Amino acid sequence: MARHTFAETIRSGKPQIGAWMQIPHVMVAETLAQTNLDFLVADGEHSPIPPNALLDILPAAERYGMPVLYRVAWNRVELIKAALDHGANGIMVPMINSGAEAIEAVSSSKYPPAGKRGSGAWRASNYYQNDAEYRKNANSSLAVVVQIETREALNNLDDIASTPGVDALFIGPADLALSLGMESGKLTPELLDACQAVADAAKKYGIASGIDVASIDYLAQFQELGLSLFTYGSDPDFVLQGGRAVAKNFHDAFLAKQTAH
Repeated sequence: MARHTFAETIRSGKPQIGAWMQIPHVMVAETLAQTNLDFLVADGEHSPIPPNALLDILPAAERYGMPVLYRVAWNRVELIKAALDHGANGIMVPMINSGAEAIEAVSSSKYPPAGKRGSGAWRASNYYQNDAEYRKNANSSLAVVVQIETREALNNLDDIASTPGVDALFIGPADLALSLGMESGKLTPELLDACQAVADAAKKYGIASGIDVASIDYLAQFQELGLSLFTYGSDPDFVLQGGRAVAKNFHDAFLAKQTAH
């Protein structure tokens, strides 16, 4: 049911906020799962979380009902099927630049006749005890999120967004900015126009759209564009921010005491 609920919530366009998991440890997964975020993205592209790390991460998150998307390192069938066989609630596929690449990502995620995923969902099917039921529901219950990160992708938005089985277009703002010849980290008019184009394409074909948010202050603006699926922050960020806040409070308190004397 959790898999169905998460995928359906993405498709509904209901606003959701998730965070990136980049530290490959069960303690981190179990802690993040208790944050009241809507979902986690275990990052297999830019952090050391290969698909087999999900064997520890997923049970820890599932204990608290936390959905987990897995971002594969690349649009490859062996990475996608491994993540789904482990029991991920869905996949995020980076650098999708064309309709053909979107079709490939969906095909790797779906059982025949909709795709080419092979039977063998060992953990996802509870070690084959629920295999028939799992395969019956998997094509509709698992989320497929594709990333829009290049100028080429912007030029092919209709082909990508109209691909059957794609549930959401997710903007990678840093790579998209670089592809457009801009420095990443700045919310320029050109980047906002690109975000609007992605949101419009998703709406046109009845799917969701989202973006990684550099600042919470940007959220309202992105929602006005029509985006609904957001990520903000990561486990290393949270550790740094929390530690720095404690250090600042400590030193400020002692400084205030010294000033008073």
